Amino acid sequence: MSEWIKVSLMITVMDYDKLGSNDAIGRCLLGCSATGAELRHWMDMLASPRRPIAQWHTLGPVEEPEKS
Repeated sequence: MSEWIKVSLMITVMDYDKLGSNDAIGRCLLGCSATGAELRHWMDMLASPRRPIAQWHTLGPVEEPEKS
């Protein structure tokens, strides 16, 4: 269980287009690197293994990669 304390999970929500490009809509970070509600959610999940802990999160911006 102690190894889960060091884990972070970046969730990216995508807009899937069959004929066009697939664009990232936003991101949410859960885990030890998160803050606020996302960190509390992660800690609740660690405190209650094998029990679903569902919660809504606000999506943050997706940083565009720098072009060289």
